Amino acid sequence: MSENKKRKSLKNTNPLQKVPSKVNTSNETNAPAVENKKRQVPIWEILSFILPFVMLGIGFAMIKIHPFGDRQFLVTDLWHQYYPFFRVLHEKLREGGSLLYTWTSGMGTNFLAIMAYYAASPLNLLSVLVSEEYLRETMTVILMLKFSFAGLFFSRMLRYCFGKNDISICMFSVMYALCSYMMGYYWNTIWIDTVALLPLVMHGLTALVREGKYRTYVIALALALLSNYYIAYFICIFTVLAFFCLCLYEKLDLRTFGKRFALVAGGSLFGAGLSAWILLPAYHALQLTHSVSNTFPKEITFYEGWREIISNMLAFTEVTSKSGLPNLYCGLLPVLLLGAFLVAKNIRIREKITAVLLMVFLIVSCNMNILNFIWHGFHFTNMLPYRFSFLFSFVVLVAAYRAYHILLDEKLSIWQWFGMLASAVLFLTLSYGARTEGNDPNKFVIASGILASVYLIIVLCRTFMPKSAVQILLAAVLAFEMGQHAINGVKTVGSSDYVSYPSSGEHVDTLLAQIEDTEDDLFYRTELSAWYSLNDPSLYGYDGFSQFSSMANKRVTTFSRLIGMPASEAGNRYYYANTSPFTNMLLNIQYMIAKDGYNADELSMSRIGVSGNCTLYRNDYATSLGFMSNPAAASYKMDTTLNPFEQQNVVFRRMTEVGGELFTRIDITHVGHKGYEVSRNGYGSYSYTRKEDAPAESFLKYNYTTLKKGMVYAYMTVKNGDNMLVYHNGDKKHSYNISRQPFITPVGYYDEGELVTLRCNLKEDAKSGTIKVYFYQLNEDVLKEGYEALSDEMLKLTKFSDTAFTGEIDVKQAGCLYMSVPYEEGWTVYVDGKKSKIVPVFDAMCGVNLTEGTHTITMKYSPKGFVMGLVISISAVVLFVVLYVLERRRKMMAAAVPTKAKKKNVSGKS
Repeated sequence: MSENKKRKSLKNTNPLQKVPSKVNTSNETNAPAVENKKRQVPIWEILSFILPFVMLGIGFAMIKIHPFGDRQFLVTDLWHQYYPFFRVLHEKLREGGSLLYTWTSGMGTNFLAIMAYYAASPLNLLSVLVSEEYLRETMTVILMLKFSFAGLFFSRMLRYCFGKNDISICMFSVMYALCSYMMGYYWNTIWIDTVALLPLVMHGLTALVREGKYRTYVIALALALLSNYYIAYFICIFTVLAFFCLCLYEKLDLRTFGKRFALVAGGSLFGAGLSAWILLPAYHALQLTHSVSNTFPKEITFYEGWREIISNMLAFTEVTSKSGLPNLYCGLLPVLLLGAFLVAKNIRIREKITAVLLMVFLIVSCNMNILNFIWHGFHFTNMLPYRFSFLFSFVVLVAAYRAYHILLDEKLSIWQWFGMLASAVLFLTLSYGARTEGNDPNKFVIASGILASVYLIIVLCRTFMPKSAVQILLAAVLAFEMGQHAINGVKTVGSSDYVSYPSSGEHVDTLLAQIEDTEDDLFYRTELSAWYSLNDPSLYGYDGFSQFSSMANKRVTTFSRLIGMPASEAGNRYYYANTSPFTNMLLNIQYMIAKDGYNADELSMSRIGVSGNCTLYRNDYATSLGFMSNPAAASYKMDTTLNPFEQQNVVFRRMTEVGGELFTRIDITHVGHKGYEVSRNGYGSYSYTRKEDAPAESFLKYNYTTLKKGMVYAYMTVKNGDNMLVYHNGDKKHSYNISRQPFITPVGYYDEGELVTLRCNLKEDAKSGTIKVYFYQLNEDVLKEGYEALSDEMLKLTKFSDTAFTGEIDVKQAGCLYMSVPYEEGWTVYVDGKKSKIVPVFDAMCGVNLTEGTHTITMKYSPKGFVMGLVISISAVVLFVVLYVLERRRKMMAAAVPTKAKKKNVSGKS
């Protein structure tokens, strides 16, 4: 073939098209030539799977991740959330628990919704093969496998779309698997599956547009939605953009476009239908969270400088792991190839325009508040910005791969090489001086310049060297670059201590086993006196109160905050800290473990066990899962103007009808602030300003005198304050962490007239702020009278499981059965076998009105939307199988027709 004919042939190819061909409007086509070599070992795809695994593994070994050392990759939310929920899933898989609900987290929660966001990765099923002892190692291997599949799927896509099966598909697949998004956000293990599945979705979409084949697209999209619907939402938006680009590349006529549009719409619904069993319950659960309350931005603003953003495409840049610039880097070679892509005559103008527009749109989306808001599900993120930036890396790599083979397949075009040079000069020039932080902010630009020169020299060698030799040289340099990036990435993300996680785990397990051996009740709740993670029940494996989750029930969070528990609606969390006896009644806390052995509550708690530094206490004022209360409690709407102590006074009075206050307010006796001017705005409300001559050790100090013998409790929150120190007659007793959310906590049992001091040390940068500090004394006689009223009519459980429980109760006076079960529509209550209405008590907990007499109460749970979703998914599976069988039969019949005709011709000749 002449040079001109070769160039003409290449000119007709598309960025996502493996061979020039007329669009086939049928659902079946002949497989490409490269795929016909069925016996050929797919060595480059195998390497695309292995190399990301090995490179990430080397990075982990470099920072001593277990078993190569005493570190683990659990950090931030992986430490607080993902691993604890993974542990719960593992327990359910191993022991046969229901995936619909768990009592372990948040007093009871929709586990299917939690699993949909945190633990639905199909690879998590591998954990069933190991014991909990090796669960963290299993999680590490599963993460490394996700990187492997990212490489494998990208190589499969390149092989299908471009018809290539050489070392290049491995090179570009490694760049995708180890791009800065993957290396910066890998600790968000819950996202990585769907990022890895993006190339498979695009593979399927290309087959759908080009050949009318839909199965790969449907299955890949279903897997993406199943693995993590949040990241899959980004892929769905991108799929819409990619579909129109592909149709433009393929030059579809109007009729064919209509067919493909119907096919992609139907395929998308098909994919969603296959995963509807988990998507619908997750959707309904999201309606109960704080995240649905968002305001659309009114003005357009930009976050970062454009040059600074573009500089993050260069090599040797630090990945963003929590906050910072968007993760755009996916190798320096693709950046250079963008220049060749733009100047190559063999690439059509429409391809260049659409590719550039896609890249520009994605970068602008990262930097513009409105587009960023829309991309993130009409929500502004908390940490981890630009969560869709992996799409930019994908587009860059596909465009670069398109240019790569045009550049090397034929005799090197000097104009394409100069395009690469121009791209290098442009990006390096824009990046130089764009950053001002650090000792040498331009170091990465200089290093990238050197690396770019190496790449350019190697490509220039194509003028006298064969393509295979050039590719080997490029691959060697690329291996160094991406290997270095992987090591730098894991160092930036960091690690935590392996041995001490979870803290005092063996001793807590011993005490939990003691409870299980001695407790007769079918259900009881336990908690730690002070939090370790924000999901301690899920981490340590007990039924408790605490939950930190994007699926946290906002109503329960608000209720918890108003009664004085540490909680935050915006933070999606409510968790336990040693609190008042009445709060423990409301939450059904029967046991408490103090890991440091300290418990200031000497009134309502009795010590019953010790293991190491941990002490086990039994609540002497414990309640069951349900107890009768005054009907007035069901209709009470929390008064948000009251402080937590006064709130408890009102709730206690309404539930028990006991006269007198549960808590009595104590005002300050005097103060002893050092280095600060403090003004009082009302009881418990203050403002502070740091003095100019304040010493380094400055603090706020409040002194109180007890009114009588008994327990006293405190509630303190100080802007910029981390700890509340408690002193008794000048001697330090304990320190409480108040750096997160404020809470009621016991500070000791004292005689009348004793001096108790609350102190908060502040750092030098704490110039001004606000203070809330309340000090109350518990009235023990009122507490006892109220407890006797509530404990006299408690629900006695006779059956209990993950999704249902039954109990009996003897009601002496008509009222409301309060149950410490978070209210949501998934619950159904039956009274004496008849369906009844659930009353949302305090707009947060389940309740049911009962008449006088003995009743049998049954509660059953099924997540809202689960039944409908399951029916849709089963229907989708059946339809998918039916279509597959019909298509196979049609194909077999079509193949049989020529055979019959051939036999007929042979018979005629004879």
